[in-house]
Amino acid sequence: MAPIAQTPSKLESSLRPTVAVVDLKALRKNLDFIARSIHRRCGIMAVVKADGYGHGMLPIAREAVAWGVQALAVGTADEALELRHTMGMETTPILVMGPTTPEDAPALQEGEISVAAGSLELMQAHIAYARQRGVPARLHVKLDTGMGRFGFEAENPAWFEVVRQNPDDIEGIFSHFATSDSAHAEDMAYTNHQRERFEAAVRRVYRLGLRPVYHAANSGAVLRHPQTHYELVRPGILMYGSEPAPGHLTGAALHPVLSLQSRIVAITTRRGGETLSYGRTFQLREDSPIGLIPVGYGDGYPRSLSNRATVLVHGRRVPVVGNVCMDQILVDLSGVPDAQVGDEAVLYGAQGGHRISLEETAELARTIPYELTCSLTRRVPRKYVGSLLA
Repeated sequence: MAPIAQTPSKLESSLRPTVAVVDLKALRKNLDFIARSIHRRCGIMAVVKADGYGHGMLPIAREAVAWGVQALAVGTADEALELRHTMGMETTPILVMGPTTPEDAPALQEGEISVAAGSLELMQAHIAYARQRGVPARLHVKLDTGMGRFGFEAENPAWFEVVRQNPDDIEGIFSHFATSDSAHAEDMAYTNHQRERFEAAVRRVYRLGLRPVYHAANSGAVLRHPQTHYELVRPGILMYGSEPAPGHLTGAALHPVLSLQSRIVAITTRRGGETLSYGRTFQLREDSPIGLIPVGYGDGYPRSLSNRATVLVHGRRVPVVGNVCMDQILVDLSGVPDAQVGDEAVLYGAQGGHRISLEETAELARTIPYELTCSLTRRVPRKYVGSLLA
């Protein structure tokens, strides 16, 4: 038998009714909102790590650059290199925010990619390789001001000495906030504590006569801590249309970028008293039409939504009944008696004037919106709409 031609996007879109629709116009509206929230001289470093929070790193990056962001941020060396070798990204500033290894230095330096320097070993490896090439090392010194994860303690003299001896290699200094998304007094105070430690470190560098770019504000800080906007902000989840934590915003300030849609592929009438799906966790009280939708935890729809979530059909909410399976869920269509095979089912997103939000679904799943979008697997096709570049 002859091999099947590899055209994944066409095959997936034609063979799977389940699709994640990514609205790039909504992305641009969110960037507009972020730009209005910061001062004029502050730039935006768009965070596109983890495959653009599950939205697709390359399409999101292209759209963000076309909109006018000043830089892109990723979490790993391979993400940065994939971006760098993508048409149109050859000169875009890219920062790897997460830890890398000294062995990554040659590829990252040759790709002219900025690197988070959170250890002496890493700083020395990049500086040494940059010396061989006769170019600056493009280091952003990562200071741990209270996250307790990666980077130099802000007061550690070791990083400062390297900066003093190698000023041309230091492109930036940055930190990350642990509780900037919270309005609780204790968390607000902790963010201010982190800010003070960071600013004290930056002042030390400035006294050397150096002016590296400095940045710390994530999505929560963009909204709650304007004094931390500095020269760049690094929005992640905010850019994708979700709040970093409930209660930041009111009204329609944000525009959800992703919706998860599928279709009803079968409807059967089940008798009262019957149980449904693995574990028999749901029992019908009366005869009911049960719809089958081809999406499950193998697609990134959490099993923790079993018997808890709802889905939109004909603009009405219908309950998920029984345990979520790897490939399928069941919904009770009693409230939509005119439902038919082939009808659209919206798991996250809007239909008929109603919406199921990522925030609502995340609360039901006992997680956060970030995890829902990042968990969408490769077998869910992404459909991009509203691009400036189309």
